[in-house]
Amino acid sequence: MTRSPAATNRIHESLDAALARKRVVLWYDPNGEWASEFADYQPAQAEKLRVEANEFSVKVTISRAPLDQRFLLYIPCPKPPEPDNWLLDLLLAGHEFTADRASLDIQEAGLTLEFKELAQQHKAFFRSPVRTTKLKELLRPNDDEGAVRLKMLAVLAKQPPDIDKLLLHAFSQLDPANPDGNDPVEDLYGSHQLSSHFWKAVGEKFGYASPEPNLRDFAVALFNSVSSIGPSGDLLPHARVFLSIWKDSLSSRPAFEQWSDHLAGVLRVEEQLNDAPESYEPDDDDSYEVIERFVLSRLLQHFQEDASDADLLAAIRNRSSSCWFEKHLHGYRALEQAITFRGLLAKADLQVPGFEEGLQRYCNSWWRLDQAYRRCIFHARTYLQPTLFKPLREWLENQYVNNVLLPLTNRWSDQVSQLSSWSSNTLPRQKEFHMRFVHAPLGAKSLKRLFVVISDALRYEAARDFADRLNAQAGKGWKAEVDALLGVLPSYTQAGMAALLPGAQLGINPADGTAVVDGQSATGTDNRDKILKAYANGRAKAIQAEDFLNLPTTKEGAELIKEHDLIVVYHNRIDRIGDKRDTEADTCQAVEQAFEELDAILRKISSLKGSQAVITADHGFLFQQEPVDANDRSEFPAAKELSFKNRRFALGSGIKPSAGQKVFTASELGLAGNWEAVFPLGLDRYPRSGSGSRFVHGGTSLQEVVVPVIRLKRERKDESRVVEAELLRVPAKITMGKVSFGLFQLEPVEAKKRLPLQLRIGLYAKADGALLCAHRTVLLDSAASETREREQQVVLELSNAAGDYNNQTLELLLEQLLDGVSQPQAYKTVELKLQRPFGSDFDDF
Repeated sequence: MTRSPAATNRIHESLDAALARKRVVLWYDPNGEWASEFADYQPAQAEKLRVEANEFSVKVTISRAPLDQRFLLYIPCPKPPEPDNWLLDLLLAGHEFTADRASLDIQEAGLTLEFKELAQQHKAFFRSPVRTTKLKELLRPNDDEGAVRLKMLAVLAKQPPDIDKLLLHAFSQLDPANPDGNDPVEDLYGSHQLSSHFWKAVGEKFGYASPEPNLRDFAVALFNSVSSIGPSGDLLPHARVFLSIWKDSLSSRPAFEQWSDHLAGVLRVEEQLNDAPESYEPDDDDSYEVIERFVLSRLLQHFQEDASDADLLAAIRNRSSSCWFEKHLHGYRALEQAITFRGLLAKADLQVPGFEEGLQRYCNSWWRLDQAYRRCIFHARTYLQPTLFKPLREWLENQYVNNVLLPLTNRWSDQVSQLSSWSSNTLPRQKEFHMRFVHAPLGAKSLKRLFVVISDALRYEAARDFADRLNAQAGKGWKAEVDALLGVLPSYTQAGMAALLPGAQLGINPADGTAVVDGQSATGTDNRDKILKAYANGRAKAIQAEDFLNLPTTKEGAELIKEHDLIVVYHNRIDRIGDKRDTEADTCQAVEQAFEELDAILRKISSLKGSQAVITADHGFLFQQEPVDANDRSEFPAAKELSFKNRRFALGSGIKPSAGQKVFTASELGLAGNWEAVFPLGLDRYPRSGSGSRFVHGGTSLQEVVVPVIRLKRERKDESRVVEAELLRVPAKITMGKVSFGLFQLEPVEAKKRLPLQLRIGLYAKADGALLCAHRTVLLDSAASETREREQQVVLELSNAAGDYNNQTLELLLEQLLDGVSQPQAYKTVELKLQRPFGSDFDDF
């Protein structure tokens, strides 16, 4: 029989491969059809022997030869039965070579002859030397046909030989919303006659059975088997483990979201949730995003129904491990702030027995109400679900305006109306800022340079918020303390900025509202720079925040700190947004943006080796998200002259205040000049065309006149650390389909010292690392001093795949999740033995 050179070469190459593995290779050729190939074969380091009734002499030759000598025995007759086979010992120790196509295929792949039928079934796969080589690399001595075929699937998909990973790959190849998309399972494996084996492997692990298995049908069965809503699927518990792997995989997560979104529509999940009874609880089910929306909607409803704060916060915490939680974070945070606001209001005593007591109480606690309101508005607006949050926002607005702002400003105004001068024994005057917080520190020998940041309209509650965030950020390098000043009146930018400058006498021009310090204009950065330079003998600099941030550190930045001891950075985000009618609704967003910019300024100061900084403001502000009530308007009073008008004050002479208004002379305000200022009390605004009314300042309210000072010092050493966790009551053996244990947080969380710990917990087979339960994510962030309040119970339900590991060692693995790090870090490992009693039903797993 004439064969092509390529076929002959392939036989010779297969003989080379066989001789490389074994010392003796036997080639039975019953019909003598391969004699010419044997004759033409020229082995590099082997001796060819033809065996025809000379078995004994051949064995003698081989036994006398050096151990590294190799032999090819060509036997042109059928292989005899083992009892009659004189070469049986050589056959058992060596390798039997066959030259048919299937035999060559399996030999090249490193398989034994028992897999010949497998090779015949999947001829197309073995036609590629590349595939054969990759398969050979994956094979192990004890592989059965199922394991071999799984590795063939892996080679075709270019994935690890794991049915879970092959499924993930298949799901990522098909757009579920495209009805005309080709089935990737058939595309990948069909031409190799492996599709049915793919689904057989899926069936064995998931219990999936279908007359016509396909990816879409399996996806429906998978989600139905895992979700708490809709028809119950009948897949084995490993389905839950697989979905956990799918959601946790960074590369596969987009495909999960696509399939989840598509199936939510196909299975009409939202309609079923709308019809769900009140008793329905999704618990930790996050198979569909619509479930997250349902949970949040129900929590908002329960809030309106006065559910307890503890129950609402526990429900939010329970959802924090959901894969959709981050996407809906602003919604949850808005609700949390509403809960905080409600709790604060329930405990608040907003009585103002005196002017000094009012200042003291605001600095001690009342500011928290303003902060919770602002945060709630920010998160609700950022979440971009106005219809969903409309009831909560209406409730919040009504409570804040009618039960906080209105009574508090009215009672506070009663005290202001009785004042004969604008001063306090409780809070230093804003005019004292420079002496207390700039001049005094610069006079200390230990301080070479001071940075001062003046953030326009950074009111007291916002400053407390920013300082708390700094103190909570481990390793950021700044320790923050907050003081308060009594802001200058009128509480607007020109006067506030001037009050922060060095100088003996502050004055205001009543004609245009501009301010002067010791007769020199304090309007604009250039004029303020002149005043600062005069104070510091030229070694002070006033600079806008944008210019400061754009300074190259190595050149202009280095020159700045070399030539100046005092650097004052003027920052304007809140006032720039809030003080315009077109953008005042974005005030809460502007505060958050200001925090980001202030953080950037502090990083810049750090890069310039600054060790101390001070952040303050020119004034605060009154704000309400919804339009101001018509009753909160006041007409300008009669006067000889009103030369300068603002929403919250007016300047002039001969002013005759109406009811609900207060007049101070310039001297009573501690300012130079012969003029008067009139202020509407309470929440009233004066009419001013073209300006906004929701964001205002200039008046006498606590929110406007309590001015913050944040004192900052660089921390040389980060002494913070993450709290530690300890496992409690972990069983030595697992005898049921679940394992339960305690997780104890050893110490309370404390800002800057002990930080929260987030763990991902899973149960793995020690033999091969297979995940045998759905991951659980646990956050240890308790600040409770009571030890019993810092323990959490964890229950892990085992997959049906655990049945393959009975009487084997499992590992309970705790991994730490770190911000910005995609790969969890090993935290603790405990070994347990899986020991299900004989006869137990592993389907319970």
